[in-house]
Amino acid sequence: MIRRNGQPELGSHDAVPAPAPPTSTTIRVALLSDSVLFRSGLRRLLGSDRSLLVVREITAPPVREILRSSAPEILLVDAQIPGSLEICRELRLNGVRPWVILAGADGHERWAVEALKTGVRGILPKSASVEHLLKAIRVVHQGEVWATNRVIALTVAELAARSVAPEVGTLAFRERLSPREQEIVHLVVDGLSNLEAARRLGITEATVKAHLTHIFQKLALRGRAQLAACYHGRLPAPSREAAGPALLDA
Repeated sequence: MIRRNGQPELGSHDAVPAPAPPTSTTIRVALLSDSVLFRSGLRRLLGSDRSLLVVREITAPPVREILRSSAPEILLVDAQIPGSLEICRELRLNGVRPWVILAGADGHERWAVEALKTGVRGILPKSASVEHLLKAIRVVHQGEVWATNRVIALTVAELAARSVAPEVGTLAFRERLSPREQEIVHLVVDGLSNLEAARRLGITEATVKAHLTHIFQKLALRGRAQLAACYHGRLPAPSREAAGPALLDA
């Protein structure tokens, strides 16, 4: 089931009940923001609900190991922090699985669609009320999606269009990349860093970076995120004529 969020404003005098002790059905929540005000405000609001427990506050990436050690079920991410979507994408590629809700979004539909495609399960606009914040956490915790009907419809339409397109990504990797380059692609899209991939293959980190540069050039891609998207079939492989200089993120 997919539900639609509302847009009512939170009044400046809305009262927040005193915190209550957690129950046996507590939902573990982590917060990610570089804003002290954002984190303290959410912590205060969530503390008013005895079914929610803030287990960790994170100020900046990397977040993978922190999340694994604190084991939250929901991660509330400040939508305004730099690279918020990239953080969400990396979590999904690395198999770190708290459900992610982006809070404080500006409301741009195109951005929201991209967010859902990275694996985000909830999007709360700046105008969201406390009631909808708490409801979104419960809905996402149950395995559902919290976003507007419009954003969900656009996302489904894009995914449907891609499902009927030829799956040329894997073929392009086999045709254009050497066996060693294909090995590096597999490790990178599995979430390994350059250093981790180098250790796995018994080569230097500089060699991995050089291979990645060649891979991006051959496939006309601009970084690891596009590489992962192309590998998993979310982006069509560029034609050979499209290959050329690119802004590389090795």
